[in-house]
Amino acid sequence: MAVYKDEKAKKNPWYFVFYTGEIKNGVRERIKRRGFKTKKAAEAAEAETRTSLNKGDYFEPSKTLFKDYIAEWLKNRRNLSPETVELYENNLRLYINPSLGHIPLSKLNAQHIEDFLTTMEEKGLGEWSIKRAFSILNAALNSAVTKDLILKNPANKVEKPKVTRKSMQVWEPVFTFDFLAKTKGKSRYWIAIYLAIMTGMRQGEILGLRWSDIDFENKSLHIQQTVTKRRRIKDGAKTPSSIRSVALSTDTIEKLKEHRSIILQERLFYGEEYQNNDLVVCTATGGPATARNIYRAWERFLEKHKAPHITFHDLRHTHVAMMIKQGVHMKVISERLGHSSISVTMDIYGHLLPNMQSDAAEQMDKLNPKLTTTKG
Repeated sequence: MAVYKDEKAKKNPWYFVFYTGEIKNGVRERIKRRGFKTKKAAEAAEAETRTSLNKGDYFEPSKTLFKDYIAEWLKNRRNLSPETVELYENNLRLYINPSLGHIPLSKLNAQHIEDFLTTMEEKGLGEWSIKRAFSILNAALNSAVTKDLILKNPANKVEKPKVTRKSMQVWEPVFTFDFLAKTKGKSRYWIAIYLAIMTGMRQGEILGLRWSDIDFENKSLHIQQTVTKRRRIKDGAKTPSSIRSVALSTDTIEKLKEHRSIILQERLFYGEEYQNNDLVVCTATGGPATARNIYRAWERFLEKHKAPHITFHDLRHTHVAMMIKQGVHMKVISERLGHSSISVTMDIYGHLLPNMQSDAAEQMDKLNPKLTTTKG
């Protein structure tokens, strides 16, 4: 190990240096890295650097442009889904690389990142777009620190973008069920709207629901796959907690049976042309439906019936609002939604709980019989 200590350095005195074996312009190339707090840390960094060099994926921070580093970083994120990789690539191409890609990794600083965020704001990009781009950038820089390519993550010195929570749009129960009654039978995708209202399932979960996932006898369904925006059937759900069972009402079971009879007729009609994916929500020939299919039917219904404009995802919020009005416990609601914890559900929907504080205060008085007054 070619590890040394700089006795003049006041902090992080350890460093390593070794020759790569390459010769350029008559000079032996070497790699030198400073700024390690302990000898052990310097030795570990040297070992990792030698390994990366042997594999051919070593980056020299002082020379490597940020766009080259972050491209390699993304390539090695093997646990990401194809959809997430595409999302990251779009962010690199459209936002991150045009602003920061030309800067060497070792020279990237907090001011560069603040200017990058300002540029996105000036372009009129939404809060979520800015937050997502920053999160990708931050994750890549954290990885660079872990690999000892840079000493500190400059993004840590920048105020993280915030997203203003928009007011939640929900429909009242009477209007909701009247809307369902008026639109029933007007689109093959009506069942998707019905399931969103009656179960609180996410759109991708509804599109991925199979008949084999439904237990008609015990009135429940099990969520264990989704359909992506590109019509790819994907095992699993958004998060581990999203793989769950959801109890169904008697009416929901009846509506699913009605819909199943239509699907069976289509299977007989198309014969060998039918794609038997076992999907509840599908095209006429059995293929996975797209979010765009649902969106078109949804927008058409809203316009025809002059309904208050809410998004399809707002039907999930409507489902929660109706359960809260019925006095359903937040723990049950959290389980139906597939949240990781009840605290997540409370953060999102706690404000919908009516008069919680005042009701709690009144209940305290009822516990004390001495406070009960009698009229003479």
